Amino acid sequence: MKKTTLSFLLAISLFLISLTSTAQDSLRTADRSLNGQYQEMLRRSWTQQGYKVVHPSRLSALWKSVQDSLRAERKKSPQLRQQVDEQRQTIEELKKQVATHQANLEKSEAAVNEVQLLGMSVDKVTYNSIMWGIVAVLALALAIVVFTAGKSVREARYRRQLYDELSTEYQAYKVKANDKEKKLARELQTERNKIEELLNKG
Repeated sequence: MKKTTLSFLLAISLFLISLTSTAQDSLRTADRSLNGQYQEMLRRSWTQQGYKVVHPSRLSALWKSVQDSLRAERKKSPQLRQQVDEQRQTIEELKKQVATHQANLEKSEAAVNEVQLLGMSVDKVTYNSIMWGIVAVLALALAIVVFTAGKSVREARYRRQLYDELSTEYQAYKVKANDKEKKLARELQTERNKIEELLNKG
C-alpha cells in the first residue's frame, strides 16, 4: 500500500513538474507560430539511442495548436473565398470598363483623325493632302491669272498708246482738213464773187 501510494505521489509529482516545465516553456517561447512551437519542442527534446525523445505534453500542445490553426483557417476560408470571388467580380467589371474605355478612346481617336469631306469620312492625312493640293492648284491658277492679267495690261497699254497716236493724228488731220475746207470755201467764194462781177459787167 505504501509502495503504491509512493508510486502514485511520484507520478503526480512528475506530472506537475512536466506541466510546470511546459507552462514555463510556453511563457519563454517568443515565437508562437507553428514553426516556432515545433522548433521549441525539438530544442526541449533529448536524444536517446539516435532518436529524438519528445515529452508527450509538448507534442500534444503542438498538435492542439495545429488543430486550432486548422480550425481558424477553415473559418477564414469561406470569408477568403467570398473576398476572392468579390475581387474576381471586381476585376471582371474593371476589365469591362477598361474595354469600354478603350473602345471609346479608339472611337474618339478615329473621330479626331477623320474629317467629313463632301459627305465622306476621310482621314486627316488624306484631307491635308487634298487641301494642300487645292491650295497648290489655286496658287497656280492665281499665278496664271496674274501673268495673263499683266500681259493683258501691257497689251491694253500698247493699244491705248496706239489709240492715242491715232487720235492725235486724226485730230491733226481734222484740223488740216478744216483749214483746207475753209481755204477752199474762201477760194470758192472768191470765184463766185468774180463770176458775179463778170455777170454784172456783161
